[in-house]
Amino acid sequence: MLGLSACATDSARDSSSSTAGDQGSRGSAATYGEAEVAQESADAGAAGDTVTSSADVITTGSATVRTDDPATAAGDFATRVSEQGGRVAETETSTRNDRPEATVTARVPSGDYRSTIDGLADQGEVIAQSTQSTDVGQEKVDLEARQRALQTSIDRLTELMDGAESVEDLLAAEDTLTRRQAELDGLTAQLDYLTDQVAFSTLTVTFTTDEAGYQSPGVLERAWDAFVNSMEAVVIVFMGMLPWLVILAIIAAVVVAVLRRRRKRRAGK
Repeated sequence: MLGLSACATDSARDSSSSTAGDQGSRGSAATYGEAEVAQESADAGAAGDTVTSSADVITTGSATVRTDDPATAAGDFATRVSEQGGRVAETETSTRNDRPEATVTARVPSGDYRSTIDGLADQGEVIAQSTQSTDVGQEKVDLEARQRALQTSIDRLTELMDGAESVEDLLAAEDTLTRRQAELDGLTAQLDYLTDQVAFSTLTVTFTTDEAGYQSPGVLERAWDAFVNSMEAVVIVFMGMLPWLVILAIIAAVVVAVLRRRRKRRAGK
């Protein structure tokens, strides 16, 4: 009896250990990505603290150029930006204090930023200019480190999914994988944005008229412009009514002809 009891006890212990091991295996598949990913991110972040890139600088600037013809100067500037491999992000024309203005926001290659600023003198007199630089090297390194950690996590989760022994393990790993992939996509988008901001500097240039070379319209000039505008309105109205006037004229001619015939008949009687 004692021997049987000892055997039963050992068998129960072995069964309990086996069950706990199975549950631990499923638990590791279901909860993977928490402690492991946290450790990977910490390690990657520590590595990022020791490596930075001084070349990762975002440059933004603005300038005001005085010229006799803002629209033409803005067009020439946009052409030059395109020739340098840049692009025009926004253009705007307006009138300020009875003087025309044109504003161009351009993205120019970072290596050509200084030459672009110097070339503004070809469009007129540079009366104001400012430049701001922001070093994003550490931020970029941190994002790249987190990106690598997430990619490693995704690769391991994929391996766990391939070796999952139950539906619960598979669903848990798949849920974690979906969240990790969303985080990775977000980091990739941030890195792409930073890369573009570093590669292309943003320069906003406002072209305004020369105070000495521009005179606001006088009374006679404004009166003549008003007269021309009013005549244009009259012509537009007349052209719109012309088809109807032709139809009315035809109807009137028919009515007059009918009335004349009736009068002739009455006179003959």
